[in-house]
Amino acid sequence: MPLIASTRAPIAGVRRWLGRWLKGALGVALSVLLAAVVGFGWGAAPLAAATVAAEGPEVRVVGRLPLQLSAAEQREFEQKTLELAAITRRQDHVTSYSCNGDIEHPGVYVFDEIWPSEAALQAHLETPHFKAWWSWVEPHLAGDLVIGVSPTEAFHVLGA
Repeated sequence: MPLIASTRAPIAGVRRWLGRWLKGALGVALSVLLAAVVGFGWGAAPLAAATVAAEGPEVRVVGRLPLQLSAAEQREFEQKTLELAAITRRQDHVTSYSCNGDIEHPGVYVFDEIWPSEAALQAHLETPHFKAWWSWVEPHLAGDLVIGVSPTEAFHVLGA
């Protein structure tokens, strides 16, 4: 069953919560901290992500991101998010990465991601491209950031 965190706290709180949950629930003793989102510096992040991509079970992340955006900011958000997705798919060893507008709640975006391991997810959250994206997004939050993280096997229990 997915575990949900609801917070308006800075992403550092989400990192701490997710780090504790991953260590406890999945039994993984990882020292990699979770971070925030997008930038254009590449640094050593792709290599770091490559070294952790296969450690541990595959995890799924589902996040709801409520934003308050003007029409111009919405276009900018969509462009920045498309850039983030392209860089993430190219460099961060993600299995699946998507962001969609919630059809019932304008201004709410839903991220659905599958990572080869929680270590790969954590490495992604430490990348300059994620951190830059988050620094643009965070001031536009219009409600609770809700993130669910669970091993993918927990999503395939129907009919089992």
